[in-house]
Amino acid sequence: MKKILILGAGLEQSLAIREARELGYFVIACDENPRAVGFANADISHVIDIQNEREVTRVARECSVGGVFAHAVEIPHIVANVATKLGLPCVPPDVAVKATNKKLRIAHLKNSGIPCANFRPVAAEEQLESAAEELGFPLIIKPVDNAGSRGVSLVFNKAELAGAYAEATRYSRAGDVLLEERLSGPEISTESVIYKDKIYTFAFADRNYARPEFFSPYFIEDGINFPSILPADIQKAVYDLVEKTIRVLGINFGAAKGDIIIDRGVPKVIEMAARTSGGWFGAGSIPAATGVNMLKPLLQMAVGDEPDLDSLKPTRNLGCAQRYIIPTESGVVRSITGVEEAQAMPGVVMSTMFLPKIGSTLRRATNHAERYGQIICTGSTREEAMQRCEDAIRKIRIELNER
Repeated sequence: MKKILILGAGLEQSLAIREARELGYFVIACDENPRAVGFANADISHVIDIQNEREVTRVARECSVGGVFAHAVEIPHIVANVATKLGLPCVPPDVAVKATNKKLRIAHLKNSGIPCANFRPVAAEEQLESAAEELGFPLIIKPVDNAGSRGVSLVFNKAELAGAYAEATRYSRAGDVLLEERLSGPEISTESVIYKDKIYTFAFADRNYARPEFFSPYFIEDGINFPSILPADIQKAVYDLVEKTIRVLGINFGAAKGDIIIDRGVPKVIEMAARTSGGWFGAGSIPAATGVNMLKPLLQMAVGDEPDLDSLKPTRNLGCAQRYIIPTESGVVRSITGVEEAQAMPGVVMSTMFLPKIGSTLRRATNHAERYGQIICTGSTREEAMQRCEDAIRKIRIELNER
């Protein structure tokens, strides 16, 4: 029985742990949370910081693992470094770093002719104003080394710079931030698997931003809609751009998660990461709509087995929508109602709740990590799925007292 080390054992990572067990692998799961729910499905559990490469390497060596894998976690560089030390399959470590660090990635893409935003890196506060003036307002500021929209905000003028910079650096382990030109237009999420020089882009959906002004200056995506309603020529251009971007970055093994924006009719890359997506997209919404199973071949590849690439072929074509439970105001949780009613609504095929406790304090969301659950619905059409999902999510009410 092959052993696989899975980094992360939260709700979303549990999908990978269960899939690995179904494939017959012996699963060693790691998470810094001793109560991580995925531990219940693993063969062995280790409570460690999965960002600590030395500790992860120690566990991997002690357990004599045959593969290292992470799902929906921004640590491809940790996976690649540990796997390389043990002589296990992985994307090259330098590629993992380049595809994770936003500054390195966008500079490489820009130099390689990939359409993306104009940008300026900022390593110290004294560089901030001059970089912003060069780029022009409005602009986007973000930490170079975080995910889930943490520390990302829109800055309209010079007066807002200092506060936005402080927020971005708070979420940056390196302390570096990136200023980017603001692009505007429909956004697409994609997911791909790369094996033996072939790219299989199996997921393509419209990102849903229902309340951009309400959450401004932050960017809060509240789900996806499938299939995309972009014109066929634009969709083809996006697919072509995704493949070109993956090759330019050198991602030649495993997963690639892309975010693309159609800026004034031109597809441009927002992000391309050497990992699976978070938020139950590639392993939640897309499987519900199409029957695709991306985790199976990715886990097989991680331990050196021949992957079942047929798992990436659609077996159905349903409309699908996903919506998140997002805090829209601040206060102390008084009551939570409607969860069971929402889960029983027509078309609900998946719901994952990590709701706050009564008496806990919420604030209006400023990033994706502050969401409290999600519902995925299918329907015979995209529109039916969207209506079902919005009807279901409205059933859940989190009542607050003022702080």
